[in-house]
Amino acid sequence: MKSLTVFFLLVTSVVLAQPTSYGNFKVWEQEIIYQRIVPLDSITPAKLEIYYKGLPFVSNLTSNDHGVEFDVNDIVVDYKKFQFTQVATPSIIQTGKYSGHAEVSIKDGKYRITLHTIQLTGDIVYKKITAKDNLTSYACKNNGTVLAQDWCRPNMLGLLDQAFTDKLQYAEPKKKKMNDDW
Repeated sequence: MKSLTVFFLLVTSVVLAQPTSYGNFKVWEQEIIYQRIVPLDSITPAKLEIYYKGLPFVSNLTSNDHGVEFDVNDIVVDYKKFQFTQVATPSIIQTGKYSGHAEVSIKDGKYRITLHTIQLTGDIVYKKITAKDNLTSYACKNNGTVLAQDWCRPNMLGLLDQAFTDKLQYAEPKKKKMNDDW
């Protein structure tokens, strides 16, 4: 009888399980964060510092032996770039501007981007968010312990995931071509 009760408890918990991650987003300590690990052998803190200093939405950059930290201000999601139509894209993704604090750490041929304290402004249909507000209060439920089902879709957190990856992932500088026409 005892094993039957344990079995039903396990089955119930699996059936009622709520998502705590979607793509590169996850709930960590009652906050939604974006975290991505990228393999790259030739990465150094100096390269990261040069790269991120050149981005227009980065401010307050500091560097250390293990990586860089900076603030991200008003990233806009270009949903058309990722093949989504205006009709298929929720208004908070279309009108939203996303900010937060990023940490990029280097370790053994890879680096990890972590964006936390994510805030947003924009139009969420039933409310205009004019002052920066925490994304966790919209994309999570149960006091930030699980992701809200309506945000776990390709046109919500999926698009935001693609935008953060596109904007924050390190890209090697392009080499200038020699001008052969002299």
